[in-house]
Amino acid sequence: MITEQYLKTNFLNAYLIDNDRKNFDILTTTEDKKSVISSIISYNEKDPSFQALSKFITIDQIHEETYNKKKKERDFFEQKVIEIAKRDGLLSNTDKVDNNFFPLVVKTIFAETNSDHLFALKLSLFEIDKIRNSKNEELKKQLRQSKTYIQALECAFDLIK
Repeated sequence: MITEQYLKTNFLNAYLIDNDRKNFDILTTTEDKKSVISSIISYNEKDPSFQALSKFITIDQIHEETYNKKKKERDFFEQKVIEIAKRDGLLSNTDKVDNNFFPLVVKTIFAETNSDHLFALKLSLFEIDKIRNSKNEELKKQLRQSKTYIQALECAFDLIK
């Protein structure tokens, strides 16, 4: 049981642990301060453990600590996903182009055209200033209407010339 006396010397932090906001995880230290203990209590204002916890942290502070903890966890998760994707070649390092990039480009250009990928290619091409700002409306129309990667790139190259 969590008591006020115990929390005076051992309380570290508290977080909400469920979406319904009905349970808290209270982090405390052992008496020798060498380990951390996690204790779960419910949000019940009549519960003596909750009453003891309320002397050290407010509900607003618990919400803020929960938000900060979840944000840190998400940032860490995103960082790890990016590291794994880069390691496995699913995401390239945008600072440099490695030798694996070009075979993938060539394979993609000459592969069967995927309509979603073709649309993304067209959008990317229209982000190029020389294409977007070109006065050649006929070539820009052909680019928009192209049915293959090669047709889209041919139009783009003609617009840039």
